[in-house]
Amino acid sequence: MIVKESRITTKSGAGAIARHVLYGAKNEAIRVLSGSEWLLHDHMREAHREGLKYGLRHIAFNPDEAMTDEQLSAFSRRLCEELHADPEHLTLVIHQKDGSPHGHLILPEWQQDHVLESRFTWMRMEKIARLEEIRRGHKLVAGRHDRAIAKALRKEGRHSEAEQVDALIPVSHDAKPRAAYTSEARRITERQGLDLPALKKLVTSLWSQSDGLKAFRAALKNHSLTLREGDRKETRPGAHIIETSDGLLVGSFTRLAKVKAADFRYLLSEEQRHMEPEQEIDIKNTRLPIRRTTADFYDEYPIPKPSDTQPVPSKAPVLKRPKIPAWRKELWLKRMADVNTLTTEPLPSSSPVQIISAEESRFRKEIRKAIAQQHSILDQQAPEASWKPLDRGKTLATWRRQLTPYQKQLRKSFDHYIVAKREWQKAEKSRWQRMTGKARKLEKRTDALFYEFLEILRFVVQALLHIVGLRSEPAPPIRTVLSEKSKPALQSFRKTYDAEFSAMADPQKLETWFDQRFDRIVQARQQRITDWNKAHTEEKNAAQNEIERLSALLNTKNHKVKHQALVSPSLSRSPAPFPASNPQTRHCIAGSPAPF
Repeated sequence: MIVKESRITTKSGAGAIARHVLYGAKNEAIRVLSGSEWLLHDHMREAHREGLKYGLRHIAFNPDEAMTDEQLSAFSRRLCEELHADPEHLTLVIHQKDGSPHGHLILPEWQQDHVLESRFTWMRMEKIARLEEIRRGHKLVAGRHDRAIAKALRKEGRHSEAEQVDALIPVSHDAKPRAAYTSEARRITERQGLDLPALKKLVTSLWSQSDGLKAFRAALKNHSLTLREGDRKETRPGAHIIETSDGLLVGSFTRLAKVKAADFRYLLSEEQRHMEPEQEIDIKNTRLPIRRTTADFYDEYPIPKPSDTQPVPSKAPVLKRPKIPAWRKELWLKRMADVNTLTTEPLPSSSPVQIISAEESRFRKEIRKAIAQQHSILDQQAPEASWKPLDRGKTLATWRRQLTPYQKQLRKSFDHYIVAKREWQKAEKSRWQRMTGKARKLEKRTDALFYEFLEILRFVVQALLHIVGLRSEPAPPIRTVLSEKSKPALQSFRKTYDAEFSAMADPQKLETWFDQRFDRIVQARQQRITDWNKAHTEEKNAAQNEIERLSALLNTKNHKVKHQALVSPSLSRSPAPFPASNPQTRHCIAGSPAPF
């Protein structure tokens, strides 16, 4: 959303702004949501009576995405709250061009008892625009004051919004966005019969399609436009402007084409260098000297002598024999068992190879698989046990760093309240200040600052609880409007979290509170691990017993005993009878079921 502000002098009157806002002929529709033409003239008369230089404040805002009249009206009221203007005396008009609406907000400079604020209004209005875009879910528009806006949002306690605005800040200061033309320049070109936005788009497209200044000048000439050096050579050397063939000014080239002045000066120097006439070349000076004797050549470029050091012979490559994987060795043993199925007895003790039958190999494989499953049960542990142990120093340093801006905000609010309270108590002792009502005003200001301090205290304590993990959601933003109705709830909150408030107020108490909170986190994690181990003790004991039973089966030589022992509650089904191997074949019987 783009927001622009202009101040209308009392001398000029309200006629021009009324004609532009209420009777604009180029608009498809004009909807007056508040105010009237008579009200604008009345505001001007009040400003003239008060002797003010400016009578009206005109604020135009144009959202990138469509908004309803109610949403635009709510946005205008937020602008009034930011500038401390009375929303009952505003004039709000909605214009519609090309199907998209935009608003015109006109405020009187004289607000019945004070003048409308004018300090940093551009930054403050851009801040309200960024907050409205975040609230509506629109795309954020980068502005020139995003750095100041992010700082102001942090001061108000809107840290999440400030982080989103920080993402819009460019890396270099030269990359700040700027307007291609002012509203005054646009009105001047309209009176001259030119459409400045269309010309700006034309210049931008021509520059993007050109590969240099020469091609760009030719493209401008085809559209009856010229690029020349500006008239103010003394104050702005090197500045170029674009104008029509009739001599009507369109605007600065660097602004319209969005080109940096340094880049444009470089392009101008390149253009002038190519336009300079080529200098005559002296052929004699470019000739190379002729070498008349071979001896002179070898004297200047002698043949390098061989070095005395002998080259180091390269080492012979080391050949490493590949290691045979265990599964290949086991496969070879199985094949040997299939070949010699009649021999089920082991070889003599002198041979390290033991030949077993295919049936015995299947039983061993299934037993090992069952043992691995039981080991996986033993290896299970609580989720917290696999977590990285907490580092006390790093954790406490992170908490301190995150709480630093909140502590500064709380301390600053408390100091403002104490100063106002002292001024009020001093005024109460003066009889004259009590009679004039100054003491009463200071009392109201002290109460307002006290409510504000309690609200900031609520925000800071909730942020503390969120940072250390005692609160799942971040703290809601600070409320700007407070009254006596909010006082009981805030005081009750302060009593409930008195320990946290004392910790935030005193750095020594905060360190003690951090240490206690860290110890509680570690104890809670250890307690969850202990509870998980108690809940799974019986399961792990059963798995350990099953591993011992299955390991004993691997050492059993009696095939029948091993076959009967395989029937266990841990297995899914009982093994089917396996037929004896055929001594006349060298392969396993097809379709023989596995024992598991």
